[in-house]
Amino acid sequence: MALNQELSDLLKGHFKSPPKDVAYIRTMRTESRHKTCPMCGSFHSGTLDHYLPQHGFPEFSLFSRNLVPACLCNSRRRNLLAGQGPGERVLHPYYDDCLTDRLVRAKFEDPGEVPRVSVVLAIPNTHANYAAIAFHFREIVQKTGVCGHLGDEWSKMLRRPSLAVRALGEAINHLGELRQLLEAELDRQDDSYESRNNWQSMFVAGLLDPPILQWLFAHLTRPGRHPDEPLIAWNAPGEVNLPT
Repeated sequence: MALNQELSDLLKGHFKSPPKDVAYIRTMRTESRHKTCPMCGSFHSGTLDHYLPQHGFPEFSLFSRNLVPACLCNSRRRNLLAGQGPGERVLHPYYDDCLTDRLVRAKFEDPGEVPRVSVVLAIPNTHANYAAIAFHFREIVQKTGVCGHLGDEWSKMLRRPSLAVRALGEAINHLGELRQLLEAELDRQDDSYESRNNWQSMFVAGLLDPPILQWLFAHLTRPGRHPDEPLIAWNAPGEVNLPT
């Protein structure tokens, strides 16, 4: 049964300025401001938003399981909930257990001063929820500023490795040691942000890609380089890299 306009407006007003009877909304807003966005993994959560949009589902305006601590990624999707293909839909942070899996990682190509940076799915297409995950990834995650964040972290790592991954500031002697160090960092980031799909975990997971791991080890152990010095030789102002 559809709600009449007056009742719909009343519920929307209660969400915007919660009265005493629905004070939990104010509490949820306060407690979620510093959390990782469960929709895209960014660190910019700060709004309490609706999974089922108020416009089409005003009856769920105050339902706590419909209130998601999210960043702008959720408001950008507007009323989008599902795609045209079988199983295509936006994942729900409270009900989709697959969000606890590692779903997304960074992909770095042409490593160097300005690599190509993207994000890719970290699951096989045989995953039971692949259609929903791929839709969510395409419509939510890829439309955020995640690649800008990953590019910034890469630049910090080139300039001073410990700024991106603290342990990279130490001397590393063999490839296996580097892999273990990054795996430990990945576990630390997952635990710290309570998500395997936060943007920093995506970054570290991308460094564990074998070709990038090899490139990183070669530059960390470059002859004459001291721990935590830049990974590559920076051009002087006015100079440019020439093709080789």
